[in-house]
Amino acid sequence: MAFQLLDRWQTFLKKHLAACIFILFALQPVMDMISFWLDKMELSTMPTLLLRMLVLAATALAGYILSNNRRYYWYLAVVCGGFFILHAIAGLVAGYVRPFTDLTNYIRVVQIPLLTLCFISFLRADKRTFRWLNLAFYFSFAIITASVVLSVVTHTNPYTYADTQMGILGWFSTTNSQASIVSMMTPILLCMAYRAKRPWILAIVAVLACGQLYFLGTRLAFMAIFASTFGMIFVTAVCGKANKVKYVILVATALVCLLFVKQSPMYEHSMTYAQTMEEKQGIINTMSAQRGVSVTDEQAEEELEEENGDIKLMRQINQIYVYYRADLVQRFGLEKVVRECNFTTNILEFTGARKSKIMFCSMLMDELPFTSRLFGIERDRMSYKGESYDVENDFHGIYFLYGIVGFILFLAFIAYFLVLIVWALIKDIRKYFTVDAGAYGISLLLALLNAYNTAGILRRPNASFYLSVILAVVYYLVRIKKYSKAERMPLPRISLPQRRKKKTT
Repeated sequence: MAFQLLDRWQTFLKKHLAACIFILFALQPVMDMISFWLDKMELSTMPTLLLRMLVLAATALAGYILSNNRRYYWYLAVVCGGFFILHAIAGLVAGYVRPFTDLTNYIRVVQIPLLTLCFISFLRADKRTFRWLNLAFYFSFAIITASVVLSVVTHTNPYTYADTQMGILGWFSTTNSQASIVSMMTPILLCMAYRAKRPWILAIVAVLACGQLYFLGTRLAFMAIFASTFGMIFVTAVCGKANKVKYVILVATALVCLLFVKQSPMYEHSMTYAQTMEEKQGIINTMSAQRGVSVTDEQAEEELEEENGDIKLMRQINQIYVYYRADLVQRFGLEKVVRECNFTTNILEFTGARKSKIMFCSMLMDELPFTSRLFGIERDRMSYKGESYDVENDFHGIYFLYGIVGFILFLAFIAYFLVLIVWALIKDIRKYFTVDAGAYGISLLLALLNAYNTAGILRRPNASFYLSVILAVVYYLVRIKKYSKAERMPLPRISLPQRRKKKTT
């Protein structure tokens, strides 16, 4: 009876799979916008959290029903469930603060392998799914673009950098996540637009996608403009799909962004930040001069080599750390903070938000039992006096939240897809190096780069959704798709010199 019911649902889902995919892609920016307005009106964002959980559960159920290898879902459940039990035990040993919140944060990370498995099931269920996914990227991007335009027109843009009112973010709350999403989308959007017969389609897509990256104002978003445009030129040239008119469009888009770099929010914010750091460094130098000392990193290393040099050096710079790193000093003590910073007086080394948060979590992990180092720290422990010190780098975040074991498991998951790519190219580069593969490969690299430098993907369900789709497509292109001879990369033409015939008299 149960198998018959599953078969009925499988038939129903296969029939309506395209609609389900488009709804799923449309819901991602819509849920983000609902969260934005709830937060702006100072209301609880619990409704969107519940909606996300419901969407995740429905997607997982659909993937399970459509799959012909359902045992992999059980394998994933055993691994993820088993690890969380170990993580929870480590939390109990250290003293749990909020178990339910900890579970919610864990689900956000587990969403990545779960959704990846679901989209692989979708791609296996119907060979048209790959085309639907590509079109669904456009659908989601259209909603994002409409939000950005409306936020500017209605003067409700929250700005990428709220303190300096720079950057166009749209009705979204998390800057790095939104920059990551558009960065991942851009190569895929350009790939599909490049295939269109009419070049003006590529021109519109390039302007909209690269324009959003330009006005978002983050350095990684700005870099994604050139990775996407020149990456597509390289991929299409290698695959024998060169088109001079379309190349002109891609190059022109990138050059305009480069020519107006000094007018970009990214450049203006970088200059403002550099000036602020310069002023702070000046204050530190003044404080050192007033105490009759001027300590450079080289001098610090020399003094540390002397007997009791660390005590002498700490006395010289203690006022600087107490002034600029009062939070860390109050929480962990002056000596521990100064040693963690290696006695530096470089303002960028010990006052930068990202480095400070990594230091906080590192010193926190040192205080906790060894089980926390193995299986992670509860996120609510990463707070002090109402301020969160959860790190702003995703891979560091996975390590601190889920320990050595969790970090290895996650790296193994990502490495599996990277190995698939490398092995396929080694096995038959002409078969597997296609325009689609190049576009999704660029998107994957941009996703990993954003994850390493920001906290905008791996622990953000809105951005990790697109990462899961990209990983599933990588699997599809290598393990599922059947390639025709026409899709193979053409061999390079090599013209051999011909011998000249001797003239006969």
